[in-house]
Amino acid sequence: MANDKDAKTHILDTSIMLFSDHGYKETSIREISRVAGVNVSMVSYYFGGKGGILENIIKNFIKALTLLLSQIEVTNLPATMNALKKFLEYLEDNRPQIKIIFSEMKKGSDYFIPVKEKIVELENKLGKLVLRNNKSDNNLGIPQKLKIMTDIILEMFFSDYILDFSSFNDTITKEEKSFWQEERIQMILNIIKQLSGLNSRKLTFESIF
Repeated sequence: MANDKDAKTHILDTSIMLFSDHGYKETSIREISRVAGVNVSMVSYYFGGKGGILENIIKNFIKALTLLLSQIEVTNLPATMNALKKFLEYLEDNRPQIKIIFSEMKKGSDYFIPVKEKIVELENKLGKLVLRNNKSDNNLGIPQKLKIMTDIILEMFFSDYILDFSSFNDTITKEEKSFWQEERIQMILNIIKQLSGLNSRKLTFESIF
């Protein structure tokens, strides 16, 4: 390795690959060091152990979520759509890391409490976005319906990583994959944009497709 930064990055990249392919629990420090071509002590030196590597992955995800939350402006739909687009692109660019996070998060580790808190915060902001044009006098049941709606929106964001549809990409070309990713991102943005006018009679589904 040229320097410490290169060595640390190489170990992290190797760990991400192994965690994504085999699972966090199933991957040992010895396996990481073998595949990375470094001493076991070097992994401990940079990360303090396997948990430190997972914490690094989580930290980067929280950083991306925090940036998104800071850029969502309920009264500025174009700015919010741009922020959401960048976040969706981040998810695609970091597919193995996102897969690791959602695979491990359901196991209940305290590592993921900050992730869950940020996702709840995102859900609340998306709820405000959906209700931004609410002019209805009939608010009966809106909290329950809004919760269902924001759950669906979050599922649209993360389902590809929770269910791991990435294997379907093995049979398509790089150009087809790029097109599919862009279309997926654009459809999600269009749906959110349309839902933000749900109660002001601005909702039409033609533009979603």
